[in-house]
Amino acid sequence: MVAFSSAAPQSGGGIELAARPTSPSIFGEVAEFELVGLSGDSFTRDDLLGQPTLLSTFFTRCAGPCPRLTAQMRQAQEELEGVPARLVSISVDPGYDTPQILAEYARSFTADTERWSFLTGEEDEIYSLMRQSLSLGVARLPEDDVQMGMQVTHATRFVVVDALGRIRGYYDGETEEGRLGAVERVKSLSREAGLVPTPFPLINACLNSLAALLLLLGWIVIRRPGASSDEAARSLHAKFMRAAFLVSAAFLGSYLWYHFVVVPELGHLGYRGSGAARTAYFALLLSHILLAVVNLPLVLRVLWLAHKERWDSHRKLARITWPIWMYVSVTGVIVYLLLYPLNPSLA
Repeated sequence: MVAFSSAAPQSGGGIELAARPTSPSIFGEVAEFELVGLSGDSFTRDDLLGQPTLLSTFFTRCAGPCPRLTAQMRQAQEELEGVPARLVSISVDPGYDTPQILAEYARSFTADTERWSFLTGEEDEIYSLMRQSLSLGVARLPEDDVQMGMQVTHATRFVVVDALGRIRGYYDGETEEGRLGAVERVKSLSREAGLVPTPFPLINACLNSLAALLLLLGWIVIRRPGASSDEAARSLHAKFMRAAFLVSAAFLGSYLWYHFVVVPELGHLGYRGSGAARTAYFALLLSHILLAVVNLPLVLRVLWLAHKERWDSHRKLARITWPIWMYVSVTGVIVYLLLYPLNPSLA
């Protein structure tokens, strides 16, 4: 029985090869190469650029893990439907795997060859690309010494490459867990490259900005001299605060829809800063989330007290609730700015 290698760069220094979806990790860059696609046309490094790529190696005569690897790629094809990304499978047995044989193999897996490329070429170039650029193990064994279908040992990892041709993760190509990790990484890199814009983050930031404005106006109205005993001022204050609550409720609904429905389809977008900037971003994000959770029951309580005209209790709780509510609204806008227009580039 031939052992199949899963060679990849060693993860020394705490580096996680199966990078999380939003990880800034970069493991190298794909070198220049020239291979051949199903139509006989040249396929080069330039064809990888512009979209993230999920890449694997295989050969059609393989009696080992290749059918599982290709089946996993076929499932990834479904999971990446609608995502600007490509799939690439490179044959490690190019002497046998001609474009015609690869085309038949692709048909047997109902591959969408508009999105999924099957490549062959010169063996030396393929093996050099794998070993020196992709850091994937591969070796040909003498056919006289091994059973048919076991002529080549090769890595069984999926490699994720970003839109700039950089290697961004290695994943177990034989397991569902590995495939799902690779797919989520590809989705996130599509977001990182700006290929799948969505209006929800901007909408949420606008709702937070409007809530903060309404909160400020409500505070100004009620803080004017004599306002607490002025029926008109109290009425205007109440209108501003109810409006702020409705806007915040709309934000909450939009936020939950975005994170539980949109993000699983389009992928996450991570903050790409490093060092102190990264620490500050996550401290801000954590405080925003925790205080948002604390704030909701406080807001409901303070509005209920106003409804019941229990003004003393309302004022005491409002002194705590208003600054938390304002902080959550303002930091929501700041998080948006840091994650989108001000997010550092990895280019």
